[in-house]
Order: sequence, then structure tokens, then C-alpha cells
Amino acid sequence: MNVVNTSIRTDGLRLQRFRSYGFRVLVSLLLLTSYLPVFSLYAKQHWSSANLQGAYAHAPLTLLLIAFLVWRQRGRLLESGLDSLKPGGLFLLTLGVIVKFYGDVQGYVVLQGISLIPVLLGLLVLFRDESTVRALRFPILFLIFIIPLPGAAIDALTLPLVNITTDLVAGLLPILNIDVVQAGHILTVNGHGLRELHEIIMAPECSGIRSLVALLALSSFFTHLQGQGFWHSLTLMLVTIPLVILGNCIRVILAVLMIVHVSPDTAENFFHWSSGVVVFVITLLGLFMVDTILCRSFKTGPAK
Repeated sequence: MNVVNTSIRTDGLRLQRFRSYGFRVLVSLLLLTSYLPVFSLYAKQHWSSANLQGAYAHAPLTLLLIAFLVWRQRGRLLESGLDSLKPGGLFLLTLGVIVKFYGDVQGYVVLQGISLIPVLLGLLVLFRDESTVRALRFPILFLIFIIPLPGAAIDALTLPLVNITTDLVAGLLPILNIDVVQAGHILTVNGHGLRELHEIIMAPECSGIRSLVALLALSSFFTHLQGQGFWHSLTLMLVTIPLVILGNCIRVILAVLMIVHVSPDTAENFFHWSSGVVVFVITLLGLFMVDTILCRSFKTGPAK
């Protein structure tokens, strides 16, 4: 009798495991068929430096970081699911499906992609315990950095960045003995006492939006790896914005100095080469300093 019961339990466990694996495969196939075309479109039309001022050129690298974060928690994904479903998970899953459907019908590629976040969170809450949800919540939310905003939204963010950069550069150049006349986003410059004038147009590519989005993603990634709390991470992300603006201004000023004192061709080559290097170095150094100050001042450590 015991042998029979043991055999029945073994068969039951095998059937349960088979159903579990089958369900995972089914969900994976549904997600692939629903979202692979969307992200393929992103890769072709939005994840290049030629589109949206290059704001999402970092997306392929970000995908690798997300894969790395999920791989670190792969053991949790292979654990058995919950015996009961949670209403919160069902709500998130339903919300994501509705947003995806509406995005498909209206042709809103942003909604098509962003719907993946509530869908994945909903599936996690539905079938995994709270500790697993906490462990995988950040990789899912990190998707926000690869889902491109509409062009109008990028332009709305780019314009104030260009305005700030132009005003700051125009204000700082006289300190360096560079005469400057500002007309909107156009700067007419020459060295003090020199006759030759040079006209510099502050195009949207000079806004620093590309570096800003990438560095916001990078700062949030590293604070997550450090296990810092919410306020620590939020502070670093907020500080990233003025640091990027500062780095961008220094990049433009260096190019102007080369235009005036060396040659426009040399300045153009430098500007293209330093398109992101100067901004990245200055911002990363600034973030390191701010992070050190926060840790020492408030003695912050890994969030529990």
C-alpha cells in the first residue's frame, strides 16, 4: 500500500512539474510573440545615434545589464510558484494587457513597449513570493530606460537643455577672453583683440540628452548593485542632471577655444570625438564624489 501511495505521489509531482514547465513555456511564447516585433522596431528605428538625438543609443548595452540582473536571480525564477493568486498581480497583468491592446490599436509604439512593465510585474506578483518580486522588480523597472519616448517629448526635453547650455556658455566665454554675441541658439565668437569671427550653432545634438539618459540609467544601475536605499538612489539621479549640463558646457567651451585659437577643423574633430567622453568623465567623477559624501554623511549602507 505504501509503495502504491509513493508511486501516486511521485506521478503527481511529475505531473505538477510538467504543468509548471508547460505554463512557463506558454507564457514565454506569448511574451515573445507579443513583444519581439515591438522591440525589433525599437532597434531599427530608435536605438541608434541617428534617431531621437541618440537618446537611446545605449539601449543594447542596457539590455545586457538587464539580462545580467535577471541571471543573478535565476534561482528564484526556477522555484515553485504560489498556491494562491494575488489580486494585485491580476490587476497589474490586466492593466498591462489593456495598455498593450490600446497601443496596438492606436499604433502608439511607446505604449506597446511600456505595457511590458506591468505585464511582467503582474506575472511576478501572481506567481512568486514577495522576496522574489523585490529581487526582480528593479530589472523590470529598468526597462523604462530603453523604451523610447515620442519625438515630441524628446524635443520638449532637448529645448531647455540647449537653452541652458547656450546661456551658460555665453556667460562663461568672456571670462576666458572670448568675445561672444548671442542670438538665440547662435553664438558669434572671436578671441579678444582678434578680427576673425566664428559662428557656432547650438543644434539639438549639443543638448546632452544622449548622455543624460544613459547616465541616469547608469547611476540607477550602480546604486542598485550597491544595495543603496531609495533616497540615496534618487539623490544621485537628480544630481546627474546638473552634472551632465556642466559636462556639456565644458565640452562646448573646449570646442570654442579650439575654434578661436587653433582651427575650426581641429575643433570639429575634437567635438565629434568628445561627443560623450567629456560629459561621461565629468558626470561619473561628480557622481562618485556625491556618492562618497552621502555615504559618509548619512552612513548609508545596503538597503534591507
